[in-house]
Amino acid sequence: MPRYQQIFMIFFLLANFLLAGVSYAAADIASITTAVGKVTAITPTGESRKLEKGDKVALGETIKTGKRSQVVMEFTDKSRFELGSKAEMSVSEFRTGNKEKQQEPSFVSKVSVGLFRFVSGLIAKESPNAMKVRGAVATIGIRGTHVVGEFQGDTAKVILLEPEGEPHPTAIDVSNQFGSVTIDEPGYGTEVPDAHSPPSPPRRMKMQMIRNMMQSLRAVQRISVPRPRM
Repeated sequence: MPRYQQIFMIFFLLANFLLAGVSYAAADIASITTAVGKVTAITPTGESRKLEKGDKVALGETIKTGKRSQVVMEFTDKSRFELGSKAEMSVSEFRTGNKEKQQEPSFVSKVSVGLFRFVSGLIAKESPNAMKVRGAVATIGIRGTHVVGEFQGDTAKVILLEPEGEPHPTAIDVSNQFGSVTIDEPGYGTEVPDAHSPPSPPRRMKMQMIRNMMQSLRAVQRISVPRPRM
């Protein structure tokens, strides 16, 4: 083998060796403000780490909660995402936008399973159509709002809540390949009963249902520690 080919081969092998040893790194997009129980981040390369309050979340990581666990994330645009027990979510796109580079804002997340609550931030205010939460049977388009929902198997439940802070226009679009609905009144919601049905027409949800979902999100924080026997 000619000498220049040997040098090229050595350089090629060395480059691959170095790349193999580099850990996954991506831009931080959120901070953990609450972590109860088992909360894990998994990178696209399969690396796993435990998350605690104050830790950062990077773009592309999958966040998972265990049994009787909960996590709250605050994103750099002040959006907040809360997951209940046995939930899983990830963020595939997160851009605050750049007018000079003609880059549009975008926030696209996926909740694979579990109960969640979402409070939108600056991205939704600047670009109402830029935020989406995808699930197995429906996609939620967020337009500056406060939402609680749950994806379980082939079913989904999504409810629009009162906006936090000062009152402002609020709405969500829930859609799949079979149809779509727009919900623009807090307290109203929709359900997808199976993988072959459109979202149901918007209807006022029972207050007890909303309470139960909110309590389930935070139940783990109220678990009492048994007192020692005297």
